[in-house]
Amino acid sequence: MRLLVCVLASVSLVMASSAWASKLYRFKVEGRTVIKDHVPSEYKHLGYEVLNSRGMVIDRVDRALTPAEIKAREEAERRKEARIQAIADRRAKDMELLRLYAKPEDVERARQRRADELDAYVQLQRRRIAGFEEKLEQAQSRAANVERVGREVPADMRLEIVQLQNRISETQQTITTRRKEMIDSTKDYAEQYERMRILQVYKPGTLNDEVDYDRVDQALGDL
Repeated sequence: MRLLVCVLASVSLVMASSAWASKLYRFKVEGRTVIKDHVPSEYKHLGYEVLNSRGMVIDRVDRALTPAEIKAREEAERRKEARIQAIADRRAKDMELLRLYAKPEDVERARQRRADELDAYVQLQRRRIAGFEEKLEQAQSRAANVERVGREVPADMRLEIVQLQNRISETQQTITTRRKEMIDSTKDYAEQYERMRILQVYKPGTLNDEVDYDRVDQALGDL
């Protein structure tokens, strides 16, 4: 109470001695309240309040931030902007997913169809390899018969063997590629399936760290 009286007295005193001033400035220096008709440059970084002729606060200027505070503010702004962008990206992907599927079961059916297609393709390539290997064995047998009678294997016969070997190698590589595609496809569909489950409960654009998976399980009757 005594401090308030002192402050009011100071305000009255300064106002009386500076009646010509339309504004006064109140700030603190080492815990002491100071009221003047201007703020000395060496104290402006501390922040101050602007008073009108009746002693009422009409504006406030916050103290200057420290380098550490500026850095923290900039980092917070960057995190905020990154999150806004992440939400926008997530929403765009969610809307595309909802364009393709209505419910999680649709994703599972699509996964099964793709798996069947890839498996059928791999089986076809295996049959091709078996055919190439049979032809290669026959060509190599013919070449061995030629060598046994002391003759040089003709160029077209050697070329046929090389071509068959290359076809076998290329087809095996194709199978390896499709197997990897099957693994990647299964992973992608699993992620889409889980995301569709989330979208049955949460709005598009919801980030994973905002999702309560127990709530999703309960809502879909998985518990």
